[in-house]
Amino acid sequence: MLSLFLIIFTSCSRDNDTIPEDTSGDIQGTWQLKAFYISGVRQPLSTCRLNESIAFEQNSIIIVKTQETSNAPCNISTENGTFSRAANTLSITFPNENSTVKIKELTKVKLVIIPENNQETLQYEKAQ
Repeated sequence: MLSLFLIIFTSCSRDNDTIPEDTSGDIQGTWQLKAFYISGVRQPLSTCRLNESIAFEQNSIIIVKTQETSNAPCNISTENGTFSRAANTLSITFPNENSTVKIKELTKVKLVIIPENNQETLQYEKAQ
């Protein structure tokens, strides 16, 4: 009886561990970086990194990137490109780079993306 209970309990808990991915939201707008993970472990974000954002308008994308060095506290740059979306995949094209990212979650207020062939996860919040 005890082993039957453990089997049922274990199988039920595994089902609850699976969180469905919601990608039904509208990607258009500006998204501010709020969290950064490497291999599932949340990394601290500096004040500089909190300036990073992504803006989507029609098929255009603008990414605000930051870079910190010991000589300059926060260097901010902007990159313009285009994007296309097919289901939960974004194909992004910049003048010198093409990339693909998976949309893990997209709601009215939250965007979570995973760059292709990468162990990073980026979480954004919709800018007001």
